[in-house]
Amino acid sequence: EPMEPMEPMEPMEPMEPMPPIMQHQHHVNKELHIAPMLNYSTREFRQLIRILSERVTLWTEMVVDETVAHSPNLDEHLAYDNTQHPIVCQIGGNSPQLCGKATSIVLEQFGYDEVNLNIDCPSERVSGKREFGACLMKKAELARRIVAEMQTNAPSLASKVSVKCRIGVDDLDDLEFAAEFIRTLQPVCQRFYLHARKCVLGGLMNARQNRSVPPLNYPRVFSLCHMFPDCLFWINGGIKSIDEARMIAYGWNGGCKSIDADAKVAHQVNHQVPCTLCNLPYGSCTQPPVVAPANLRGVMMGRAAMDDPCLFYNADKYFFNEPSNPCQTRRDVLERYCVYLEEAYPRRCCDNDERITFECPAPNIVHDRDCCKVCAEIYCPEQFQADASSTFIDENNRDGKNIGNKMSSRIIARSLKPVQGLFAGIPDTRIWRRTCDNLGQNAQLRNCGPGFLLRMAMRSVDDKILDRPFDHGELE
Repeated sequence: EPMEPMEPMEPMEPMEPMPPIMQHQHHVNKELHIAPMLNYSTREFRQLIRILSERVTLWTEMVVDETVAHSPNLDEHLAYDNTQHPIVCQIGGNSPQLCGKATSIVLEQFGYDEVNLNIDCPSERVSGKREFGACLMKKAELARRIVAEMQTNAPSLASKVSVKCRIGVDDLDDLEFAAEFIRTLQPVCQRFYLHARKCVLGGLMNARQNRSVPPLNYPRVFSLCHMFPDCLFWINGGIKSIDEARMIAYGWNGGCKSIDADAKVAHQVNHQVPCTLCNLPYGSCTQPPVVAPANLRGVMMGRAAMDDPCLFYNADKYFFNEPSNPCQTRRDVLERYCVYLEEAYPRRCCDNDERITFECPAPNIVHDRDCCKVCAEIYCPEQFQADASSTFIDENNRDGKNIGNKMSSRIIARSLKPVQGLFAGIPDTRIWRRTCDNLGQNAQLRNCGPGFLLRMAMRSVDDKILDRPFDHGELE
């Protein structure tokens, strides 16, 4: 049947012609990155995310240039499992010489896919006392010299050097300031990860407030993409789901297909900060573009990955268009993570080695028994059922001598921390966190290793929940 004629729309203000870089390219594959988070983006957390997604790009937590340049045990700070590629190492510092040396070590010795300079961290300890991180946005020439030295120290890998920064700092909070900063660095850097809000230095806001109070300003990021077509950009800040990530990366007409009519109309309206249309705290504006800039190469998520890692169960299929996802249930994820922990930090309950498992790499241990009295039920179930009392040694008392804890609490805590949010939003699973905490603090179980403790914790969750397919909804 013939459609009824549409009512005439009110005339819109003329828009500037869209440059070629703004034309959407469906063939360009966008990227999804997991943001570097201090005291959280450990090798254990990265491995958990890699189990959930084979395609997302992982980041280390920030490593200080002096640590990389002078540490006697670089493996503790830089080693990673080969399955973690693609992976970016973020360094922090204000010395061109030390950052340059660190870059050479990171790229050439450890084989990272990229090295990133932190010009984003606003904490008083970093930007105040140490004078690096976000405060370098006020010292653009020094930042340029640092990046130039980083490239000089890895000439064959210079294109793998990038910068992560804010879009403003303190009262320097407008498009021209951000553009001038990028313009200064552009001769030595063409890769920018933009946290889409300014930061406030001098201790006036703590790190948590700097992640939430200054308003998000996505339009400024898109404008910078427009102004610098020869640079590549990634956007960070406030992205809470894979659905949002795809819509921002590709634009609403190439991202989420479930967008409603009202949202489509909203995209026609000019958004600016403070934004009354987005109706978000502090006047934030997070409106995705109608057509994503082609040089907006991807998006970055941080806190969402920490709070609910299982958000990424469908990243490979939905965001990257892979035919399937690596894991179908939380049991799949936990089983694979247990295997990783058992290989990375072998049990210390059945060996005569006096060394302590305190850091990475763990000591190369030779077990003289398959299991001890404590872990027999998990690792030797048949023998355990036959005679648990006489077949196995006591892990803490070998030949009448107390052997003490050879698995450090530090390793246990690092290993169990990433899985705390694995059942986020699922009813009747609070016992999971409590069980992980209790097992992690039990010194009598520690020598059996973090893999054993995690397998024990899994018993606190109903099998139906462990085996239930991921229920965030199949995104098409």
